[in-house]
Amino acid sequence: MRRHFLAVLMAAGATALLPYQGRAQGWMEYKPEGGRFRVDLPALPKIAIVQVPIGNGNSVPMTEATSMVSRVTYIASYVDYPPAITKGAAADVILTKVRDGAAAGGSYRDEKKLQVGRVEGREYTVVQGNGNVAVTRTYWSHGRLFTLVVDGKAGIETQPATRQFLDSFALVQ
Repeated sequence: MRRHFLAVLMAAGATALLPYQGRAQGWMEYKPEGGRFRVDLPALPKIAIVQVPIGNGNSVPMTEATSMVSRVTYIASYVDYPPAITKGAAADVILTKVRDGAAAGGSYRDEKKLQVGRVEGREYTVVQGNGNVAVTRTYWSHGRLFTLVVDGKAGIETQPATRQFLDSFALVQ
């Protein structure tokens, strides 16, 4: 899973990271300009732009923020897909395809459907071939895929930091 999310690093914009009183020590709000979301991260993230293939040799840029703490990787990303790719497709179909792609080479379990306002989402745990697990949440809204991943050793899915990260996600204007 990590190999799909790690890429060339770019400096984080100062406006994207704001300290927030009341969070556990070290946690900070990440709210990328134009990202339309906010999430808490446990450490200063590294920001990368990764090209995501969409077929016919084309790709679209995905922006991702990656924080690593104690051998656990926290990833928040978003990517906009062209209407020609997703036109007429239901959110449920798109989220299923994303899940299947994330689980390629492994398996998934514990899937549940989510909703943030009117935006559909999913949470599932991908069991990777190397024994690691990746707790993943995806949301689909108006051509944009939001993805949250916590990648670590088995048992990471029940850790308080995993829940804090996933539950802190919110859509913003």
